Amino acid sequence: MKTKRIFITAVLLLAALWGVPRRAAAQIFAVRANALAACGATLNAGAEAALTDNWSLELSGYWNPVQTASLSMNFHAVQLGGRYWFYESFVGHFLGQHLTYVGYDLGSRTKRYKGHACGLGVSYGYAWMLSKRWNIAVEAGVGLYRTKDTRRDPTVGDWDDEYIYHYRRWTLAPTKLEVSFSYIF
Repeated sequence: MKTKRIFITAVLLLAALWGVPRRAAAQIFAVRANALAACGATLNAGAEAALTDNWSLELSGYWNPVQTASLSMNFHAVQLGGRYWFYESFVGHFLGQHLTYVGYDLGSRTKRYKGHACGLGVSYGYAWMLSKRWNIAVEAGVGLYRTKDTRRDPTVGDWDDEYIYHYRRWTLAPTKLEVSFSYIF
């Protein structure tokens, strides 16, 4: 329910900012897909809107449905962030900051982690214009997450005692690693 609320808030914020007056330019909105996420079987889509000459707002969603008997990488994530572009929006070097929410169910045959994480991160990247409407961007970031999860051993039989561990902790971790292709409107 909390994930749904965060997603709806982010979509409404992006819709509200769409009507904000900004510079008179042809390239003010972009949709993108992360090629590195696709290599890991993660579905990804993102949108970005230029607010001024040097600032833009982005919203990305990730979903990985992989779940087999021996491996589970089932997670979903939403990232809302802003970027400061040194030259102009969608071109050149940029610094970013972002908020992230992740819900996950990760594990193997011997361990299972199920929970969620919320965090704040910073990133650096560079974008190249391939043509008038297409560009490619590389971005890397790190951030601090507050995680809350449950760990258990999935190999315990029906008649055995099972120990379930509840963890809450702060984690410094990578928040972004992207090679993304964008179509600019």
